[in-house]
Amino acid sequence: MLSDMDSTDKTDRQPKRSKNAARVHRQLEALKAASAEGANVNEVASTTEEAVEDATRAGDTTGHQTEFTRGQLGKAKRAFAKAGQPEASEEVRRKWLADMSAANIVVMNFTSSRLAKVLKSELSVGELRK
Repeated sequence: MLSDMDSTDKTDRQPKRSKNAARVHRQLEALKAASAEGANVNEVASTTEEAVEDATRAGDTTGHQTEFTRGQLGKAKRAFAKAGQPEASEEVRRKWLADMSAANIVVMNFTSSRLAKVLKSELSVGELRK
C-alpha cells in the first residue's frame, strides 16, 4: 500500500534554476549582509553588478520565458509528434514555446491536437484563442 507521501508525487516541482542565478542570489545576499555590517558597500556593489550583467548575458536573449516546466515541454513534444514532426529537437520546441508565450498563449490551456493544428498551419494563433 502506498503512503500519503509517495515519491512519485511531483506536483510541487519547480523548474531548475540556473547556476548563474544561484550565484547572483548568493552575491546579493552578501551585499545585504555587508551593508548591514557597514562595510564598503560601493566595492561590494560593483562586483555584484558585474555578476548580474554576466548572468543576463549568459542567459537566453529571447526576452520572454526561457525556462519551461516538464508539462509544457511534454505537451510541445506531443504537439510536434501529432503535427508529423516527431524528430523536432528540444531547442526547436523551446523556441516554439517561447513564441507562444510571446503571443500570450498559455500552452497548458489547449490540447496537443489543437496545438498541432497551429504547427501545421491549419489554425492560426487567433483562431486557437476562440
